[in-house]
Amino acid sequence: MNSIILCEGSTDFVLLQYLMRKAYGWSDAENQSMILRGKVKRSRTLEKGDGRLTIAGCGGVSRLLPVLDYVLERNRLSAGNEANDKIVLITDRDEIETEAFFENKINGILEEHDFHGEEGICHGKWDGYTYRNGQGKEKQVELLLLVIPFEEKGAMETFLLGAISQNDCYDADIIEKTNLFVEGIDSEKRYLTKRRYLTKAKFDVYFSVRTAAEQFVERQNIIKNIEWEKYILIQESFQKLEEI
Repeated sequence: MNSIILCEGSTDFVLLQYLMRKAYGWSDAENQSMILRGKVKRSRTLEKGDGRLTIAGCGGVSRLLPVLDYVLERNRLSAGNEANDKIVLITDRDEIETEAFFENKINGILEEHDFHGEEGICHGKWDGYTYRNGQGKEKQVELLLLVIPFEEKGAMETFLLGAISQNDCYDADIIEKTNLFVEGIDSEKRYLTKRRYLTKAKFDVYFSVRTAAEQFVERQNIIKNIEWEKYILIQESFQKLEEI
């Protein structure tokens, strides 16, 4: 089975990999998929048993739907086992106009590619669709839209910083000071115009202090050692990813 998760940016792309590894038992695939080369900023393929999962950072919310369009078209033209059986889109409420607006856009793309389902796409549940592939055979695909409310503790970055704070009082002090700094630095809200930007800035500033010399391995070790299994208890929507 082939599956794909489409997310917005680089941070989501990295953290989702750790979540899928630690919480759901996926591991890096020896042979990396090249199907999205040139279409997304970055991608990584994981595997578990006979399943393959590609996680793709699309390069911002504006790129999610164009990449979905490409993935659906590729499914429609595919033959054999080349198609994705499950497709996940992850975005947040700070980055889209309204949830209904985003759902309508997705439904429009599905209709354009002749994907037919009993109901339209709806946040938080798997929806099944049928289509005909390049050989004219009827195939099925499941789609999952996760629109995550990042304004509170549901963001992966916030969870990660909280976990670090619990494990080390010195780092907890740095994180607290970092949060206060970020919240007050842009008083006119010229740049940190959305709650999501504040969340990302707090995450990035902490790691700029902790790994100032671009110590990639240390940063990866910090993230890797977080108990990501606990995150799905906070962000219940992500429990749906277990069904991939």
